[in-house]
Amino acid sequence: MSIEQDLSAAKVSHLDLTSFAQVPSGTPILEVLSIMRDQQLSAVLVTEQDRLVGIFTERDVLSRVADEPSTWKLPVDDMMTASPQTVSPDAMVQEALQLMNAGHYRNVPVVDPDGRVVGNLSQYSVVKFLTDQYPREIYNLPPDPESIPRAREGA
Repeated sequence: MSIEQDLSAAKVSHLDLTSFAQVPSGTPILEVLSIMRDQQLSAVLVTEQDRLVGIFTERDVLSRVADEPSTWKLPVDDMMTASPQTVSPDAMVQEALQLMNAGHYRNVPVVDPDGRVVGNLSQYSVVKFLTDQYPREIYNLPPDPESIPRAREGA
C-alpha cells in the first residue's frame, strides 16, 4: 500500500491520541501552564461536564499570555480557543490531516458523537504513525532527500 492509501484507510482511533491533558472550565491559566510544563504538553483540552468547550495550546500561550502576567490568574476560558474544530475517532486520518493543514492546526481534539473527549490528534502522533508504517523508507532517507550528489561517493 502507498502512504496515501494507508492514510485514507486508517481511522484516527488507530493513532496515539494520548498527548493531552483535560482541565475543567474556569481553571486558572497559571495552573494550566503548570500542567503543560510538568507533562510536557503542547495542548490542554478544556471541558465542562465531560464535554469539550475549548482548547488551550502553546500558540495561545505565546500569542495571548506570555507577555501579559496580568492574564495568569484569569480562567483559561478567557484565552482558549472556544468551540474548536474536532474530528471523530472513526474519521479517516487523511480527512484529519486535511483539516489540520487547512486550519494550520498542530492539535485537533478527538470527540465522540456526544461531544466527550476521546483524545487529541497531534502532529507528533501522525509522524509516529507514518514512521511505524514505513520505517524502512523514512529512516533511510538522506538528510536532504532533494539533494542529488554530483559525484559518486567512495573510492
